[in-house]
Amino acid sequence: MAGKVIKTIIVAGVSLGVLGLLFTIFCNVQLKTDRKTYSVNQTEKIDTADYVIVPGCLVYKSGKPSYALEDRLNGALKLYQEKKVPKIILSGAARENQAGKIFLTDRGVSEEDILIDDGGLDTYSTIYRCTEAFPEKKFIVCTQQKYFKRTGYLISKLGMNGYCMGIDKHQYKKEIYERFRDFFASDKAWIECNITKPEPVYSLEKLPIR
Repeated sequence: MAGKVIKTIIVAGVSLGVLGLLFTIFCNVQLKTDRKTYSVNQTEKIDTADYVIVPGCLVYKSGKPSYALEDRLNGALKLYQEKKVPKIILSGAARENQAGKIFLTDRGVSEEDILIDDGGLDTYSTIYRCTEAFPEKKFIVCTQQKYFKRTGYLISKLGMNGYCMGIDKHQYKKEIYERFRDFFASDKAWIECNITKPEPVYSLEKLPIR
């Protein structure tokens, strides 16, 4: 009897795992977007926009941005210096945004040209909040190329007038893990855009972009 129960549990577990994997593959196939993408080496081809968004990323205990965040910040800095955008939005956890602000102001960006979005706790929230705050504006999102598919899909589904610019300058640690993680993050993006359609944890009224 116990053997049959264990066998049933194993079969059920394997079946659920297979179904979960198939759903993830389905979501990855569905994450399509017609938005253009560029690399940081193609800024001459990029049209001007109203804002460049820097999504939050790891900051070390010392306060130094990780390579991934540093590359995003340098991408935004280049667009700003080349007059492609007049404003930079730092969107992530407060600590990430503070590190980004210090990085940019140390390199000559005026504090008046930096907006802080502490409510952008994930990519969905960032795109949602920026689009809601500035509905008629055009955006460029600085992120790694491995995130283009998911970010571009969120941009399209949430109605943002924008596109991605890739800024892969460094060799990143845990690259395989990050790609694996983003593969499964497609589930969350598809469900949020097509089923649950949640509002961000923090509304613009409670936590404005400032």
